[in-house]
Amino acid sequence: MIIYGEKVQLRAITPKDFPRLVAWSADAEVNRYLEGDYPLSLAECEAWLQKAASSRHTQRFAVVSRHDGELIGDIELDHITWRSGDAELRIRIGERSRWDQGYGTDAVTALLSHAFLSMHLSRVYLRVYSANHRAIRCYEKAGFKKEGRISRPAEDGQLREVYLMRILKKEYMRGKNRKTAKYSA
Repeated sequence: MIIYGEKVQLRAITPKDFPRLVAWSADAEVNRYLEGDYPLSLAECEAWLQKAASSRHTQRFAVVSRHDGELIGDIELDHITWRSGDAELRIRIGERSRWDQGYGTDAVTALLSHAFLSMHLSRVYLRVYSANHRAIRCYEKAGFKKEGRISRPAEDGQLREVYLMRILKKEYMRGKNRKTAKYSA
């Protein structure tokens, strides 16, 4: 399945994507605010992809520019709880040259369309560091609202503030950013 946004398409991750995924995992600037399960070596990639593919609680996609077909990031719904209709969203735009151009917002919006209209989820939530202004702006443009905050210890021992954000299906459906994603098999 391929999900089309205006600027991006979301497709299955393939082995040809592995070198870029590992490169992004090694880039300190890309990973400055990230948490999650990302492969650190080519040897880890196959198991990482298989783990997600075999779980009914995770859907992971490559983010590809529709303009030039370049892989620019990855996005996922994790901790999918089918009974309550919840899922956690994570996104990484690994190609720094694509930052601040709307690719992240378009990818998030396309995935929300899939989550609410195809998967019939009722709530998508995420965690974001309060200092990650680029991501917060992206999420707010896609319709997410701050729901709470927690503090987490960082590697340097300092506490880092984390915002909890969410969007409900009913908010998405009445929002100005609601778009129906297009799909192909």
